[in-house]
Amino acid sequence: MKNYILFICVALVSVSCKKAQVQPTHLSNIDVPWSDSSALHPKNAAFSALLEKYHDKGLPGISLLVNDANGTWVGSIGKADIEKNIPFTVGQVSKVASITKLFMGVLVFKLIEDSAHTGIGYNALYTKINNWLPSSVTGKVPNGNKITLGDCLKHETGVPDVIEQDAFYLAVLNNPNKIWKPEELLKFIYNKPPVFNPGDTAIYSNTNTVLVIMVIEAATHKNHSDLLKQYILNPLHLANTYYQPHDVLPNTVAQGYFDLYNNHTIVNVSNLVTGSGNGYGGIYSNVFDLFTFEKALFIQQTLISQKSLAIMQTYGKKDDTNFYGYGLQKSYIQPNGDYGIGHKGRDLGYSANLFYFPQKGVTHIFFVNYGTDAESGLKDVFKSFVDELVALTLQ
Repeated sequence: MKNYILFICVALVSVSCKKAQVQPTHLSNIDVPWSDSSALHPKNAAFSALLEKYHDKGLPGISLLVNDANGTWVGSIGKADIEKNIPFTVGQVSKVASITKLFMGVLVFKLIEDSAHTGIGYNALYTKINNWLPSSVTGKVPNGNKITLGDCLKHETGVPDVIEQDAFYLAVLNNPNKIWKPEELLKFIYNKPPVFNPGDTAIYSNTNTVLVIMVIEAATHKNHSDLLKQYILNPLHLANTYYQPHDVLPNTVAQGYFDLYNNHTIVNVSNLVTGSGNGYGGIYSNVFDLFTFEKALFIQQTLISQKSLAIMQTYGKKDDTNFYGYGLQKSYIQPNGDYGIGHKGRDLGYSANLFYFPQKGVTHIFFVNYGTDAESGLKDVFKSFVDELVALTLQ
């Protein structure tokens, strides 16, 4: 691995250790929670070589879990904290980024299935959000009085993405550790022109999930983070999963990095908080907890009903290389028709994947503590890593 020179820009050093939500990383002692047979997997050497190759190309730390007919393989490489020389372990807790949206999609269906207590039924998917949200919000959100809860889950709203607003990033730099409220985020897109008419196409927008959690809270009169614990995290015993800033992060969380100047020098951006905790991002977890979640959802199909899972997988129009269901992505579509269902996570300083390929019965879950939400030389390296991983797992 290269020797990285760490530069911390003025905006970052202004974040005091006292205020920082991600503390300097301590060694994680979370081990494989089953009898590890990775060394016996037929692709053990190939998976290990893949991690070594892309660590050598510059990705700071990687953890990977692959489950197929031959069993479950897990491995890791690199550093969780470069400055402190802390290794990135197989059980390393890192940021799932937009995989948070998959959790929120599942939460909506859990609430629907418990309609006797939540008052939310399947018809909620086709109900306009102004049924729950006040006109002071929907009147200023582009298309706000036209879009449904389902449109938000499927990214078919035409609502601009708060993450793409320059004013928002300036606000983040001026106050890196600010805990954003949903209404504060919406102000960055209020009264802007809609990107398209609802249902005309699908274009990914983080703002959609802000609206989803606002609907959840308005309908149930409960905090969505509490509902996430009640319906998903606690029943699945996801003890190493946290939702920033609603939960205090452990001191074993990996640092997140980005090549801010595109000069092969990476910067620690762990505490640039781009709205975590508002549905579109903020969950931290590890490959083991995500595998438990993924198994219950897609393999055992016990987390939600088959009816709900079938509706989740009702896909709309294509956006780039993805089709969107209700809270999930259909991606990595192969010439022979194979595809993955799950979600990608791409953040300023972290990346992750959770995908299940139903035709092959193959799962891949990974964390990389490098951001691929913005352009950089290492983003191309990361893309090649994902392409090789998908090809290798589907062989």
